Amino acid sequence: MSGHPSTPPEPAPAAGHRRQRQEPAEAEEASEEWVTIGRIVALFGLRGDVKVLPQTDIPNRFNQLREVYLGPEHQRRRISKASPYKENMVLLRLAGIDSANAAEALIGQVISIPLAHLPTLPADQYYIHDLIGLRVESLSGQQLGVITDILTTGANDVYVVREAGTGREVLVPAVKEMVRRVDIAAGVIVITPIPGLFDDRFEEAR
Repeated sequence: MSGHPSTPPEPAPAAGHRRQRQEPAEAEEASEEWVTIGRIVALFGLRGDVKVLPQTDIPNRFNQLREVYLGPEHQRRRISKASPYKENMVLLRLAGIDSANAAEALIGQVISIPLAHLPTLPADQYYIHDLIGLRVESLSGQQLGVITDILTTGANDVYVVREAGTGREVLVPAVKEMVRRVDIAAGVIVITPIPGLFDDRFEEAR
């Protein structure tokens, strides 16, 4: 998603990371924030390899990492090998996991990394966790709602906005015709809603 402060942006997909706020087991990491980058979904072979369903759209994300953290306690595991697999999955070999029995216990585990380990994106792109929670306003400053989720589609992202006053969910396409400005520091996205998208109380100044 892009957002130049002075001109209508050309939205791009938000990078697919979602922030966690769980407390890790290690005391030195007690204040760490985490983002989910995948989930272990199945075994592969007899030597402890696992199939991972990525929750990131950064190319070769797992090849760029030396270690990952598993489950709600964020157990650190060093990556021995990562390779692409069919259906957009990844084959992962973790240090210390050298048998099918050991790998089976990992099925269903969420894979995370510390928030601080995420690479910096270009100025016109944002991570999903940067966008969720932002206020949504009209050009005239009317409070329309808050972004609660991002839906990734083939054509463009869609913001799920909890409408102010009613609490209902409104789907806002992340296209340049609607999204006029993104200001992460100020916690706001400014849009030009089409007629009827939000409650009739919200009338955009023309």
